[in-house]
Amino acid sequence: MANIGKPLADRVLLKLEEKAESKSSGGIILNTTTATIQTAEVVVTSDGYIGQTGEAIELSVKEGDKVLINNGAGQKVKLVDGNTYHLVRESEILMIL
Repeated sequence: MANIGKPLADRVLLKLEEKAESKSSGGIILNTTTATIQTAEVVVTSDGYIGQTGEAIELSVKEGDKVLINNGAGQKVKLVDGNTYHLVRESEILMIL
């Protein structure tokens, strides 16, 4: 993987999992874009951030973790490697799977 940079503060770079298009038994294409929760893989994390009392706080997620986020969380970014990612704060991550 090319060096795509490192997020700052409490930010995490995620790659959303692709969802396969599904059809109902009647052949109608089901709309998966209205899902409220998405699964993603952690690509890169920051080194952590400085808390209010000056202590260094590490992030709970690590590279390679599978996580759940709300649909539309964070910022959608296209990086130099040509891939599209989502840059979110750790607090926007709902759960580590």
